[in-house]
Amino acid sequence: MATLMQRRQFCQGLFALGAIALSGCQASADTGLTVHLLRKSLPPQLIQRFRQQAGVAVRLRLQDTPQALAHLLAVGNLRTGVLSLGDAWLAEAIRQRQIAPIPKRLIQTKVDWAEPWQSFLQFISKEDVLWGLPYRWGATVLIYRRDFFAELGWEPKDWDVLWHPAVQGHYSLLNNPREVIGLTLKSLGQSYNAPPTHPQLRERLSRLRQGCRFFSSDAYLQPLMLGSTQLAVGWSTDLLPLLKRDPQTYGAVFPASGTALWLDLWVCGQEPDRAALAWLNYWWQPEVAEQISRFSHAPSPLVADLSATLFQRYISLASPTAFAQSEVLLPLDAASQKRYDILWQEIFLTSS
Repeated sequence: MATLMQRRQFCQGLFALGAIALSGCQASADTGLTVHLLRKSLPPQLIQRFRQQAGVAVRLRLQDTPQALAHLLAVGNLRTGVLSLGDAWLAEAIRQRQIAPIPKRLIQTKVDWAEPWQSFLQFISKEDVLWGLPYRWGATVLIYRRDFFAELGWEPKDWDVLWHPAVQGHYSLLNNPREVIGLTLKSLGQSYNAPPTHPQLRERLSRLRQGCRFFSSDAYLQPLMLGSTQLAVGWSTDLLPLLKRDPQTYGAVFPASGTALWLDLWVCGQEPDRAALAWLNYWWQPEVAEQISRFSHAPSPLVADLSATLFQRYISLASPTAFAQSEVLLPLDAASQKRYDILWQEIFLTSS
């Protein structure tokens, strides 16, 4: 259950580790391509099709969490391999020079990115190179027990449910400053990427902490299933399998005012060789992007026709309006990051 959790849980000092070789994990022209990715994150039939079409022997190195992938990048030399990296770790990987830019001339598919992806594309695109190729995305959403809210006579619709008197002591939050402070800013009509300076922010965060029964980034579904909590903030890739298995017990909400969106990207340790380049271009083919969206819990950002994929099949609880108001989290400036750290320490980590 913790397979895809802890998406934005940062590891302090991770990227300060030295470049320790990952023996047996590099690919070469003779051995094919080594790909590091999350377990169960891609449809197996699409990986097999790549092997057949490209004539490349692919060795998968599977990890259980995004942090584990970031750790591999931090302590090793990726060389000719390809790694799936969460957007939360990208800025630091660029600063530490642990990934190499990918020349745009090597990428066959040219995409006219629209919002909400445009701001993130501007971050990863520098002149004639890209720092990574986004290939799937997900969202921060709310999951709840239907019986509890049926007794209340209403269902949650937006972030303001977290401050409702009836749910105090019944919900869990992600153990993640960027997500929690961000959704609070959103509840105040601000952007997730706004500076954390709203005059009501501290008071609203304090109320949120008081009403929270449990906060975790890797075990928030267990209390919900046991009935210890009735509502949880979580990531769509964690929640969708549970909703599919038991839709009578659980419901989910893509908040009406918008939410945070995350992206996973393919990154390289050096300019991609023939095998790595074939892999990168494969996942950016329009028909492959469609199939990722159809056969997995995380659609491709290349899919433009969301009405046929996102809103009907992938996460039907999302409306076009809510999606349009959602945002990719961008790196914080130094002053905002410091303010985040102070708020989190004083409100969530200090015993009252």
